Amino acid sequence: MPAKLKTAVIGATGYSGSELARLLLHHPRVDTPLLLRRQSETNGEKSAGMPPSFAGNGCPPLQPFSWTALQQHETELLFLATPHEASRSLVPEALAGGLRVIDLSGAWRLKQAQHRAIYGFRDEDAVTAAELTEKAVYGLPELNGDRIPHAALVANPGCYATSVILALAPLLAAGIVDRKKGIISDSKSGVSGAGKEPNARTHFVSVADNLSAYSVFGHRHV
Repeated sequence: MPAKLKTAVIGATGYSGSELARLLLHHPRVDTPLLLRRQSETNGEKSAGMPPSFAGNGCPPLQPFSWTALQQHETELLFLATPHEASRSLVPEALAGGLRVIDLSGAWRLKQAQHRAIYGFRDEDAVTAAELTEKAVYGLPELNGDRIPHAALVANPGCYATSVILALAPLLAAGIVDRKKGIISDSKSGVSGAGKEPNARTHFVSVADNLSAYSVFGHRHV
């Protein structure tokens, strides 16, 4: 039996990060993951800052992020469940240190400069960022299953893009959809997609039995 993979998650206290941590904790080919938080959200032990379902579920202690912690853990595969800007900053150093990275943010998904401009990135090393953007593999197994296992940087797709691509890709491949007529996707998302930071728009009284449009002319979930 091959050795279990040594993994780490930066941003383990967020919705995406905590769900990822749950999956890794029960994955038969993954060793107990190193769970890291970006900010000092808590100073508790074990699963403090994680969802209540983690309590008593073998969840390792949360630690503040540091490159030293990753080295001591002998991390092989690093997951980033961080904001776009944070992932854009962390990836170059992680790859330079020999880590393989799977990024859950939108930092490396797009290759067109005009689309990347939506995020307003200001890279310290624009040349390196451009090179990494070209090397990043879009992390949808149904489309890139042959490339993902060999990629140093995997940029996972967003929720809307995943739902649309999985539905449309086979239809487009079969020539059933006429591209010249255009394609309209009417997509809906739960409020958890806004993240765990509270604001007036995501309070229960604002979203219960309600529907609202957001980021209509500049949506970034691709």
